[in-house]
Amino acid sequence: MIIDGHIHVAKEPDDAGFRAAVLDGEALLGLMDGPFSIMGRPRRVDRALIQPMISPTRSGDPLEHHRYIHEQIRSHPDRFVGCFVANPLLDTARTIKVMRDLIVSRDFRAVKLHPTNHGYMPFKSRDRLDPILEEVDSLGVPVIVHQGDPPFGHPSQMAPMIEAFPRITFILAHFATQRVVLADEAIYVARQNKNVYLETGWGALPRIKEGIAAIGSERLVFASDCPIQEIGSQLRVIDVLTWAPPIGIRLSDDKAEGIMGDNIAKLLQIKS
Repeated sequence: MIIDGHIHVAKEPDDAGFRAAVLDGEALLGLMDGPFSIMGRPRRVDRALIQPMISPTRSGDPLEHHRYIHEQIRSHPDRFVGCFVANPLLDTARTIKVMRDLIVSRDFRAVKLHPTNHGYMPFKSRDRLDPILEEVDSLGVPVIVHQGDPPFGHPSQMAPMIEAFPRITFILAHFATQRVVLADEAIYVARQNKNVYLETGWGALPRIKEGIAAIGSERLVFASDCPIQEIGSQLRVIDVLTWAPPIGIRLSDDKAEGIMGDNIAKLLQIKS
């Protein structure tokens, strides 16, 4: 099973944010069906963890931010699972209530933090973040954190929070390489904390190899960040890992399947 762990969808341009392209649910299904050539055979992306575009979540009501996401999950429960975008600068009680309701419904199974777009330093915002993370801890879902662009997207800034919440699985998005390559820092934080996973999207092949060497393939999860990135281009990196050296590392089929979907399926409690 292939699961894309990071996709943004929106219905209208106003829901996508300034100058952002719109990818709606129906168009996403078409992209997911591929087919993609993986380890010599045609495959599709079976499930997608979807979330709203980030810019509109800077203000307004959290329920409205996720209304279209919820509609798409209800329309396609066999293909979509939701990720709640939590902005700690909005009303905390309201954010926690909406987050809890969507996760308890089982339609949403992860939480996203975006320090860069929302504009906060994680280690300086614990008074706003900790109540949200305490609720996440009780709900038992993973937290995806946007990484890879200074000054807000440094993995080291997340370390105190990661250490304070050892029962939460934190997924460092984009291999911390979206604008500046902070992959070494992400790998270091993951090596020091067993509750940290690394998301492969945006990661270059050499950095992904280094991540596997450092923490093993079991704590890597595939994600494309579509529509900013194209799904197939991000899957290609995982496919190439199965090749012989010097290009690949002879990653076994089982471990490649783990990265492409099985690892995150366990975190999201998705059954095939």
